[in-house]
Amino acid sequence: MNIAYILISTPNDTFYEQTAISVMTLRKVMPDANVYILVDKDTKSTFKDKRTILEKYSVNIITVDVPTKFNNRDRSRFIKTSMNKYLPKDFVYIDCDTIIYESLEDLPKEPAVGMVLNRHMKISESPVKDFFEKNAKEFGWHDGYDDKHFNGGFMSVHGSEKSDALFTLWHELWNESREKSNGTVFDQTSLNEANYRLNGAITEIDGIWNCQINRNCRCMPYIHDAKVLHLFTSPKMHIHDMAKNEIIKSVLEDEHPELDKILANPKAAFHDVYDLNTDFYSVEMSKTPAYIFLRGIYENNKKLFNFCNSIAKIFMKFSK
Repeated sequence: MNIAYILISTPNDTFYEQTAISVMTLRKVMPDANVYILVDKDTKSTFKDKRTILEKYSVNIITVDVPTKFNNRDRSRFIKTSMNKYLPKDFVYIDCDTIIYESLEDLPKEPAVGMVLNRHMKISESPVKDFFEKNAKEFGWHDGYDDKHFNGGFMSVHGSEKSDALFTLWHELWNESREKSNGTVFDQTSLNEANYRLNGAITEIDGIWNCQINRNCRCMPYIHDAKVLHLFTSPKMHIHDMAKNEIIKSVLEDEHPELDKILANPKAAFHDVYDLNTDFYSVEMSKTPAYIFLRGIYENNKKLFNFCNSIAKIFMKFSK
Protein backbone atom coordinates (compact mmCIF):
# COMPACT_ATOMS: atom_id res chain seq x y z
CA MET A 1 0.00 0.00 0.00
CA ASN A 2 1.15 3.53 -0.81
CA ILE A 3 0.90 6.06 2.04
CA ALA A 4 1.53 9.77 1.46
CA TYR A 5 2.27 12.73 3.71
CA ILE A 6 2.94 16.39 2.90
CA LEU A 7 5.60 18.16 4.92
CA ILE A 8 6.38 21.87 4.70
CA SER A 9 8.39 22.78 7.77
CA THR A 10 11.15 24.79 9.41
CA PRO A 11 12.97 24.11 12.69
CA ASN A 12 10.67 26.69 14.29
CA ASP A 13 7.51 24.56 14.02
CA THR A 14 6.65 20.95 14.91
CA PHE A 15 5.37 19.62 11.59
CA TYR A 16 8.52 17.53 11.06
CA GLU A 17 8.15 15.99 14.51
CA GLN A 18 4.43 15.31 14.01
CA THR A 19 5.15 13.58 10.72
CA ALA A 20 7.90 11.51 12.35
CA ILE A 21 5.51 10.34 15.06
CA SER A 22 2.82 9.42 12.55
CA VAL A 23 5.30 7.51 10.36
CA MET A 24 6.74 5.77 13.42
CA THR A 25 3.28 4.49 14.39
CA LEU A 26 2.54 3.55 10.78
CA ARG A 27 5.68 1.42 10.56
CA LYS A 28 4.65 -0.55 13.65
CA VAL A 29 1.43 -1.75 12.01
CA MET A 30 2.40 -1.60 8.31
CA PRO A 31 6.14 -2.33 8.08
CA ASP A 32 6.00 -3.01 4.33
CA ALA A 33 4.01 0.04 3.22
CA ASN A 34 5.52 2.40 0.67
CA VAL A 35 5.73 5.76 2.41
CA TYR A 36 6.03 8.96 0.38
CA ILE A 37 6.67 12.38 1.87
CA LEU A 38 6.14 15.35 -0.44
CA VAL A 39 8.27 18.38 0.44
CA ASP A 40 9.57 21.57 -1.10
CA LYS A 41 13.30 22.26 -1.48
CA ASP A 42 13.42 24.64 1.49
CA THR A 43 11.99 22.00 3.79
CA LYS A 44 14.35 19.37 2.47
CA SER A 45 17.32 21.65 3.16
CA THR A 46 16.50 21.47 6.90
CA PHE A 47 16.88 17.67 7.01
CA LYS A 48 20.08 17.61 9.02
CA ASP A 49 21.26 17.10 12.59
CA LYS A 50 18.26 15.87 14.60
CA ARG A 51 15.88 16.38 11.70
CA THR A 52 16.98 13.14 10.02
CA ILE A 53 14.87 10.68 11.99
CA LEU A 54 12.53 10.08 9.03
CA GLU A 55 15.36 8.37 7.17
CA LYS A 56 15.25 5.67 9.83
CA TYR A 57 11.82 4.63 8.60
CA SER A 58 12.72 4.07 4.94
CA VAL A 59 10.57 6.81 3.47
CA ASN A 60 10.64 8.17 -0.06
CA ILE A 61 11.24 11.92 -0.06
CA ILE A 62 9.80 13.62 -3.15
CA THR A 63 10.73 17.26 -3.74
CA VAL A 64 8.04 19.28 -5.48
CA ASP A 65 8.64 22.60 -7.21
CA VAL A 66 6.38 25.25 -5.71
CA PRO A 67 6.14 28.98 -6.41
CA THR A 68 8.77 30.73 -4.31
CA LYS A 69 6.38 33.60 -3.56
CA PHE A 70 4.13 31.28 -1.53
CA ASN A 71 4.32 31.19 2.25
CA ASN A 72 4.60 27.80 3.94
CA ARG A 73 0.84 27.44 4.37
CA ASP A 74 0.23 27.96 0.67
CA ARG A 75 3.14 25.74 -0.31
CA SER A 76 1.59 22.90 1.63
CA ARG A 77 -1.81 23.46 0.05
CA PHE A 78 -0.35 23.85 -3.43
CA ILE A 79 1.11 20.36 -3.10
CA LYS A 80 -1.92 18.86 -1.36
CA THR A 81 -4.40 19.95 -4.01
CA SER A 82 -2.25 18.44 -6.78
CA MET A 83 -0.53 15.55 -4.99
CA ASN A 84 -1.90 12.91 -7.37
CA LYS A 85 0.63 14.19 -9.95
CA TYR A 86 3.57 13.10 -7.80
CA LEU A 87 2.31 9.82 -6.37
CA PRO A 88 1.46 6.31 -7.60
CA LYS A 89 -2.00 5.81 -9.10
CA ASP A 90 -3.49 4.43 -5.88
CA PHE A 91 -2.53 5.96 -2.54
CA VAL A 92 -3.75 7.00 0.89
CA TYR A 93 -3.03 10.54 2.05
CA ILE A 94 -2.77 11.18 5.82
CA ASP A 95 -2.31 14.47 7.71
CA CYS A 96 0.79 14.66 9.90
CA ASP A 97 -1.07 15.21 13.21
CA THR A 98 -2.14 11.58 13.38
CA ILE A 99 -1.43 8.29 15.10
CA ILE A 100 -1.83 5.15 13.01
CA TYR A 101 -3.33 2.62 15.38
CA GLU A 102 -4.05 -0.35 13.09
CA SER A 103 -3.24 -1.47 9.55
CA LEU A 104 -5.08 0.26 6.71
CA GLU A 105 -5.12 -2.81 4.46
CA ASP A 106 -8.88 -3.27 4.95
CA LEU A 107 -9.72 0.10 3.40
CA PRO A 108 -12.64 -0.10 0.94
CA LYS A 109 -11.27 -0.78 -2.53
CA GLU A 110 -14.09 0.65 -4.64
CA PRO A 111 -14.39 4.44 -4.14
CA ALA A 112 -12.33 6.62 -6.47
CA VAL A 113 -11.95 8.97 -3.51
CA GLY A 114 -13.02 7.94 -0.01
CA MET A 115 -13.16 10.42 2.89
CA VAL A 116 -14.73 10.90 6.32
CA LEU A 117 -17.23 13.61 7.22
CA ASN A 118 -15.80 16.61 9.03
CA ARG A 119 -16.30 16.10 12.79
CA HIS A 120 -18.30 12.96 11.88
CA MET A 121 -21.40 15.07 11.27
CA LYS A 122 -23.53 16.22 8.39
CA ILE A 123 -23.46 19.95 7.74
CA SER A 124 -26.94 20.50 9.19
CA GLU A 125 -25.81 18.88 12.46
CA SER A 126 -22.40 20.51 12.72
CA PRO A 127 -21.55 23.13 15.36
CA VAL A 128 -19.32 24.81 12.76
CA LYS A 129 -21.84 24.94 9.91
CA ASP A 130 -21.83 28.76 10.01
CA PHE A 131 -18.04 28.67 9.60
CA PHE A 132 -18.37 26.42 6.53
CA GLU A 133 -21.04 28.66 5.03
CA LYS A 134 -19.07 31.85 5.68
CA ASN A 135 -15.94 30.52 3.99
CA ALA A 136 -17.87 29.23 0.99
CA LYS A 137 -20.00 32.35 0.54
CA GLU A 138 -16.89 34.52 0.29
CA PHE A 139 -16.38 33.02 -3.17
CA GLY A 140 -19.99 32.32 -4.09
CA TRP A 141 -19.49 28.61 -3.42
CA HIS A 142 -21.33 25.82 -1.62
CA ASP A 143 -20.34 24.44 1.77
CA GLY A 144 -20.82 20.85 0.66
CA TYR A 145 -22.76 18.36 -1.39
CA ASP A 146 -25.81 16.43 -0.16
CA ASP A 147 -25.39 17.91 3.36
CA LYS A 148 -21.84 16.52 3.55
CA HIS A 149 -18.61 18.41 4.17
CA PHE A 150 -15.55 16.17 4.11
CA ASN A 151 -12.46 16.45 6.29
CA GLY A 152 -9.22 16.70 4.29
CA GLY A 153 -7.04 14.86 6.81
CA PHE A 154 -7.43 11.42 5.23
CA MET A 155 -8.02 10.51 1.59
CA SER A 156 -8.19 7.06 0.06
CA VAL A 157 -7.53 7.51 -3.66
CA HIS A 158 -7.89 4.94 -6.42
CA GLY A 159 -6.64 6.58 -9.57
CA SER A 160 -9.35 7.09 -12.17
CA GLU A 161 -10.90 9.76 -14.37
CA LYS A 162 -13.13 10.71 -11.44
CA SER A 163 -10.27 11.15 -8.95
CA ASP A 164 -8.16 13.03 -11.52
CA ALA A 165 -11.07 15.37 -12.25
CA LEU A 166 -11.49 16.06 -8.53
CA PHE A 167 -7.83 16.95 -8.02
CA THR A 168 -7.69 19.11 -11.15
CA LEU A 169 -10.75 21.12 -10.13
CA TRP A 170 -9.68 21.27 -6.48
CA HIS A 171 -6.31 22.74 -7.41
CA GLU A 172 -7.91 25.28 -9.74
CA LEU A 173 -10.46 26.39 -7.15
CA TRP A 174 -7.92 26.58 -4.35
CA ASN A 175 -5.65 28.77 -6.47
CA GLU A 176 -8.63 30.92 -7.46
CA SER A 177 -9.58 31.42 -3.82
CA ARG A 178 -5.98 32.19 -2.88
CA GLU A 179 -5.80 34.94 -5.49
CA LYS A 180 -9.15 36.45 -4.48
CA SER A 181 -8.64 36.41 -0.73
CA ASN A 182 -6.25 38.38 1.44
CA GLY A 183 -6.95 36.22 4.47
CA THR A 184 -6.60 32.56 5.34
CA VAL A 185 -7.64 30.31 2.48
CA PHE A 186 -8.81 26.87 3.58
CA ASP A 187 -8.08 24.05 1.15
CA GLN A 188 -11.08 22.15 2.55
CA THR A 189 -13.46 24.84 1.27
CA SER A 190 -12.27 24.41 -2.32
CA LEU A 191 -12.25 20.60 -1.94
CA ASN A 192 -15.90 20.53 -0.98
CA GLU A 193 -16.85 22.99 -3.73
CA ALA A 194 -15.09 20.73 -6.24
CA ASN A 195 -17.05 17.79 -4.87
CA TYR A 196 -20.28 19.78 -5.30
CA ARG A 197 -19.51 20.70 -8.91
CA LEU A 198 -18.71 17.06 -9.72
CA ASN A 199 -21.99 15.89 -8.18
CA GLY A 200 -20.41 13.96 -5.38
CA ALA A 201 -17.09 12.59 -6.59
CA ILE A 202 -16.16 11.79 -2.97
CA THR A 203 -17.61 8.71 -1.27
CA GLU A 204 -18.17 8.75 2.46
CA ILE A 205 -16.26 6.05 4.35
CA ASP A 206 -16.48 4.93 7.98
CA GLY A 207 -15.25 7.32 10.67
CA ILE A 208 -12.75 4.75 11.95
CA TRP A 209 -10.41 5.71 9.10
CA ASN A 210 -10.11 9.32 10.29
CA CYS A 211 -11.28 9.52 13.89
CA GLN A 212 -11.15 13.24 14.58
CA ILE A 213 -10.41 13.92 18.25
CA ASN A 214 -11.71 17.44 18.64
CA ARG A 215 -14.05 19.64 20.65
CA ASN A 216 -17.72 19.63 19.65
CA CYS A 217 -17.15 16.50 17.61
CA ARG A 218 -18.99 13.17 17.29
CA CYS A 219 -15.85 11.06 17.57
CA MET A 220 -16.87 8.84 20.47
CA PRO A 221 -18.67 6.14 18.41
CA TYR A 222 -15.49 5.60 16.37
CA ILE A 223 -12.65 5.66 18.91
CA HIS A 224 -12.91 2.01 19.94
CA ASP A 225 -12.39 0.69 16.38
CA ALA A 226 -10.39 3.62 15.03
CA LYS A 227 -7.55 2.86 12.62
CA VAL A 228 -6.31 6.47 12.49
CA LEU A 229 -6.53 9.00 15.32
CA HIS A 230 -6.56 12.57 13.97
CA LEU A 231 -5.47 14.70 16.92
CA PHE A 232 -5.58 18.38 15.82
CA THR A 233 -2.40 19.29 17.69
CA SER A 234 -3.18 22.97 18.14
CA PRO A 235 -2.64 24.44 21.64
CA LYS A 236 -6.06 26.10 21.52
CA MET A 237 -7.98 23.04 20.34
CA HIS A 238 -6.34 20.02 21.88
CA ILE A 239 -7.91 17.53 24.25
CA HIS A 240 -5.32 14.80 23.69
CA ASP A 241 -1.94 14.60 25.45
CA MET A 242 -0.12 14.42 22.11
CA ALA A 243 -0.94 18.09 21.54
CA LYS A 244 1.72 19.17 24.02
CA ASN A 245 4.67 20.62 22.11
CA GLU A 246 7.27 19.30 24.53
CA ILE A 247 6.03 15.75 23.92
CA ILE A 248 5.90 16.18 20.15
CA LYS A 249 9.44 17.59 20.05
CA SER A 250 10.80 14.76 22.18
CA VAL A 251 10.58 12.35 19.22
CA LEU A 252 13.91 13.79 18.04
CA GLU A 253 15.64 12.76 21.27
CA ASP A 254 17.23 9.38 21.93
CA GLU A 255 14.76 8.69 24.72
CA HIS A 256 11.18 9.92 25.06
CA PRO A 257 9.39 8.08 27.88
CA GLU A 258 6.32 10.35 27.94
CA LEU A 259 5.81 9.92 24.20
CA ASP A 260 6.29 6.16 24.49
CA LYS A 261 3.67 6.04 27.24
CA ILE A 262 1.12 7.82 25.04
CA LEU A 263 1.83 5.67 22.00
CA ALA A 264 1.48 2.50 24.06
CA ASN A 265 -2.22 3.32 24.49
CA PRO A 266 -3.15 6.45 22.51
CA LYS A 267 -6.88 5.85 22.81
CA ALA A 268 -6.59 6.52 26.55
CA ALA A 269 -4.20 9.49 26.43
CA PHE A 270 -6.73 12.19 27.21
CA HIS A 271 -6.38 14.90 29.80
CA ASP A 272 -7.41 14.10 33.35
CA VAL A 273 -10.36 16.48 33.04
CA TYR A 274 -12.51 16.74 29.96
CA ASP A 275 -16.14 17.51 29.26
CA LEU A 276 -18.68 15.34 27.50
CA ASN A 277 -21.71 17.53 26.90
CA THR A 278 -24.94 15.70 27.60
CA ASP A 279 -27.00 18.09 25.50
CA PHE A 280 -26.48 20.16 22.40
CA TYR A 281 -27.25 23.47 24.13
CA SER A 282 -23.71 23.58 25.55
CA VAL A 283 -22.28 23.01 22.09
CA GLU A 284 -24.46 25.71 20.55
CA MET A 285 -23.61 28.16 23.33
CA SER A 286 -19.87 27.61 22.82
CA LYS A 287 -20.19 29.23 19.38
CA THR A 288 -21.77 32.46 20.63
CA PRO A 289 -19.92 35.79 20.98
CA ALA A 290 -20.90 35.88 24.67
CA TYR A 291 -19.12 32.58 25.35
CA ILE A 292 -16.06 33.57 23.32
CA PHE A 293 -15.89 36.93 25.13
CA LEU A 294 -16.19 35.38 28.60
CA ARG A 295 -13.67 32.68 27.82
CA GLY A 296 -11.23 35.32 26.60
CA ILE A 297 -11.45 37.45 29.72
CA TYR A 298 -11.32 34.32 31.90
CA GLU A 299 -7.96 33.51 30.36
CA ASN A 300 -6.57 37.05 30.24
CA ASN A 301 -8.35 39.23 32.83
CA LYS A 302 -9.57 37.40 35.92
CA LYS A 303 -10.72 40.60 37.67
CA LEU A 304 -13.04 41.51 34.79
CA PHE A 305 -14.29 37.93 34.64
CA ASN A 306 -15.04 37.92 38.37
CA PHE A 307 -17.02 41.15 37.94
CA CYS A 308 -19.07 39.63 35.09
CA ASN A 309 -19.55 36.47 37.14
CA SER A 310 -20.88 38.50 40.07
CA ILE A 311 -23.45 40.18 37.82
CA ALA A 312 -24.48 36.77 36.45
CA LYS A 313 -25.03 35.50 40.00
CA ILE A 314 -27.33 38.44 40.70
CA PHE A 315 -29.39 37.74 37.57
CA MET A 316 -29.60 34.05 38.45
CA LYS A 317 -30.79 34.89 41.97
CA PHE A 318 -33.68 36.98 40.71
CA SER A 319 -34.56 34.67 37.83
CA LYS A 320 -35.39 31.72 40.07
